[in-house]
Amino acid sequence: MVKLKIKLPWRKRKSETPPPSPHEESVTDLDSLAYERLVSLRAEYKILESYPLVNPWARALILERKSDGSLLYYVDEIPMTPEEEKLYKKINDILYWELEPPPKDKDPKEHFREQASQIIRKFRLRFSQTIHPSISWQKLEYYINRDNIEYGPITPLMKDPAIEDISCDGVGKPIYVWHQKYESIPTNIKFTDEEKLDEIIVKLAHKAGKHVSVAFPIIDAILPEGHRLAATYKREVSRDGSTFTIRKFREKPLSIVDLILGGTVSTKLAAYFWKVMEFNMTGLIMGVTGAGKTTLLNALATLLRPTIKIVTIEDTPELKLTHENWVQLYSRPSYGFEGKMGEITLYDLVRVSLRYRPDVIIVGEVRGEEAKVLFQAIATGHGGITTIHAENIDAAVKRLTSPPMDIPPGYIPLVNFAISIKRVRLPDTQRPARRVTEVWEIRDYDDYNVVARWNAASREHYVYLEDSILLPRIAEMTGKSFDDVMEDVENREKVLRWMAYRRITAYNQVASIINEYYRRPMSLLSKVEKELPRFESYT
Repeated sequence: MVKLKIKLPWRKRKSETPPPSPHEESVTDLDSLAYERLVSLRAEYKILESYPLVNPWARALILERKSDGSLLYYVDEIPMTPEEEKLYKKINDILYWELEPPPKDKDPKEHFREQASQIIRKFRLRFSQTIHPSISWQKLEYYINRDNIEYGPITPLMKDPAIEDISCDGVGKPIYVWHQKYESIPTNIKFTDEEKLDEIIVKLAHKAGKHVSVAFPIIDAILPEGHRLAATYKREVSRDGSTFTIRKFREKPLSIVDLILGGTVSTKLAAYFWKVMEFNMTGLIMGVTGAGKTTLLNALATLLRPTIKIVTIEDTPELKLTHENWVQLYSRPSYGFEGKMGEITLYDLVRVSLRYRPDVIIVGEVRGEEAKVLFQAIATGHGGITTIHAENIDAAVKRLTSPPMDIPPGYIPLVNFAISIKRVRLPDTQRPARRVTEVWEIRDYDDYNVVARWNAASREHYVYLEDSILLPRIAEMTGKSFDDVMEDVENREKVLRWMAYRRITAYNQVASIINEYYRRPMSLLSKVEKELPRFESYT
């Protein structure tokens, strides 16, 4: 529980000039809530956590209701005073008439910030004698930028790296977020004005470069930062008015070391993945929506040799690789009003990707006829890895062998290994977490060999590499013994443990060390082993 430092309201002094507003102070003081509102919240809620979102204007408070334990994500945003709201409207009107279009070589958002800042400065100088000195011009600038070039009332949510999903279910309903630590929780933000909510949908559509109207009330698009937007407009297809869901993606993806530190995989299991990925073994990652399939896929892609050529194919450009020889392709919806004029599907992209002579084809998710082309490519010797919505290996194979994918059962063994990742609740704390729960090697259709399993009671991954069928195959391919291959897996585990201990988690740094192991394994291993005896654990 976070202890709050509460300041009593300022007392009136002999001078009629009020003291500096506590809202102008550092966000670390937790003073942005009005005193009465803070007391009211503390009477009903316990504050579990607090952290800044837009310093010093907005912060997140994670609140737990004392009566029933329910959670609330509270956006504590410094409000404008009535005088500041009047000035805000005047300055917005001036911006509307005086804002100049940006030069071709300049970022429009940066251009707007500069223009807004200049207009505010001129306005302040011109009316300095008539405006109350307590007006916060920095606060006005924050709100003007928030509402014009950012995302309006949901801007603080967009700034929170712990939020994966933002969902509005209609007018008058609280916005929900999916928080990495607390899962799905409501916020104190809601749109009570239907027109304001419709305006947000139009704004989101314009940001994504899309059109929305009563005639075309559904949007599926990508926002400038790479976030996925799905929305409906007005009451054409949703009873409670406009709706939207924004699925946020990390600017810096999680590395394999992040997953180790978070417990998603163990170092031994990660070392096994590293070994099979080196030899372009084909893999299938399965799980439900939000389980972490794409995050795991991105982390595993870093383990590929730096010299190979990779083609990635996605609906939404989510993957971020460090490989130089990488072609990123993504689908395009139809731009015609009727039919599928101009549509580029995953099937089209997988088919054309073979012309690029890739060593590995990575498909963000298979769900249609593109799976046929991918399996044909794997059959001709290309490596491949993809994700699929399925609960386990049996469900995944049933989906693959049924319409619309229709993969012949004889092609299933072309997939060398399969991974199940799930959202689970840790038994002692009931805290949500993501875990690789099972790993299989595929001998044949309906014949799967378990090489790893997560034990919920002990909270450990049990890995059975002595039963692996892929590692002996690698030994045969390289002319080495099984013991030699196992020794190399152990060496890679040491490198991963060392990175975890040193907290080397940055995606580019992890990729650099993995590439160094490919080039100079003994040199890196010598460096690692000098430090290994000095620690027993990295957690």
